[in-house]
Amino acid sequence: MTLEERKKLFCESWKQFKQNLKLLKTSIERIKNLDKLDEIQRGEAIEAFLSRYSRTVDLLINRVLRGLDILEMEDTSKKLDIVIRAEKRGFIKDFNVLIEMKDLRNELAHEYVQERLEARIEEALQYSLEIFIIAEKIEKYLKENRYC
Repeated sequence: MTLEERKKLFCESWKQFKQNLKLLKTSIERIKNLDKLDEIQRGEAIEAFLSRYSRTVDLLINRVLRGLDILEMEDTSKKLDIVIRAEKRGFIKDFNVLIEMKDLRNELAHEYVQERLEARIEEALQYSLEIFIIAEKIEKYLKENRYC
């Protein structure tokens, strides 16, 4: 695969990630007003937020960070190396935070009790804010390297 082909694939993933960030932001705004929603609306808002959080984490790690490694011809066989390189590139202070985000995403995917899901909202909100910071740093990196 040529550099141009790798860039094109990566930029598509980046575009998809950024679109998902917009949806996540919308869900965050809805979550801030849960007390104004009825029970059904509340459940839907929580479900949408946690689903968008999970999708955003997947896109960040599996498409954006992994795609950046592919673009820069790094070995992508180990997911741990992918998140470690995110730290080395300055996207995050501690790669373990990315692992924690992914762990929460996995827990949410296998939780079916509404009360337990609601208990994790604050944690997902904090990680979501971190994702927006990471996205800004990646955006700067991409511009500096003229990738997208």
